[in-house]
Amino acid sequence: MKIGNLEVLGNVFLAPMAGITDPPFRKTVQRFGISALWTEMISAEGLVRGGANFPTMNLEDHTVPTVFQICGKDPFVMAEAARIVEERGASAVDVNMGCPSRKVVKKGSGAALMRDLPLAASIVRAVRRSVTISLTVKIRSGWDESSQNAPELARLLESEGADAIVLHSRCRSRAHSGEASLQMIREVRNTVTIPVIGNGGIRSEEGATTMIADTRCDGVMVGRGALGRPWLPGRILQGLGHEVPFERRTVPLIDVVRDHFQFHLDWWDVRTSVRRMRKHWGWYSKGFPGGTEFRQSIFRENDPSRVISSAEDFFGKVVVS
Repeated sequence: MKIGNLEVLGNVFLAPMAGITDPPFRKTVQRFGISALWTEMISAEGLVRGGANFPTMNLEDHTVPTVFQICGKDPFVMAEAARIVEERGASAVDVNMGCPSRKVVKKGSGAALMRDLPLAASIVRAVRRSVTISLTVKIRSGWDESSQNAPELARLLESEGADAIVLHSRCRSRAHSGEASLQMIREVRNTVTIPVIGNGGIRSEEGATTMIADTRCDGVMVGRGALGRPWLPGRILQGLGHEVPFERRTVPLIDVVRDHFQFHLDWWDVRTSVRRMRKHWGWYSKGFPGGTEFRQSIFRENDPSRVISSAEDFFGKVVVS
């Protein structure tokens, strides 16, 4: 698949998720296969004016293209942030126009831009002029149920130089609840000539293939479906006929979680690693008998060796496929 001047293998992508798609999680996902990774949302203001350090921008051991997502409402600041991430090695820059967080939209960023199309156009125009790498924009179907303007916005963004549209096909007011709208993805696909990547509600290989078949979208983006199942994007990629680096159909789950935790320990200090990994233990153990007791126990543990020992006892010989 080609996005502007960026060519990727396949058409399955990892969604940007705040506090989740850090380097350890991205490295865990890429082991099983992925076409490109998205970073967590990066504040343009923090990057440009505050000189903030964003660990999520580190690309050490990344073997697939990584798209840096920036968020803000000032076209000049967004353009400068895009220039910085290009210098930092971003394979492409993604403009966030879909985040439903109250904190974000209150500042006029994220999904709030779907209510101000002239400003949204100005931002994309400014970013396009500031970088040579590919430019994508992540949007939602609209602000709320009565304002589903994704096709109109997508057409406008294409005219300003966007190379692809990533559509989370729920409106801002629904956040991550309810069914994603395949019809809206289809409408956007029929409106623009640039690639459209469908996002929202993909939790299985079947869900991904259905989205592509029903909407003719060019690719799919997996977010929450990969939580506790970092192998899912790779399974989807393989199911779509693409080669993946991890050929084995089965692997011990303890190997996955142990390596994921080790990536954290290699990346953060011990205390931060243990703390940040806790949400992942919750997702990995979801649905297992005794999962509640396991989480209560492991969430109180701060010693990495005892954390791993508890995980080995809990997951035992479980394999993933």
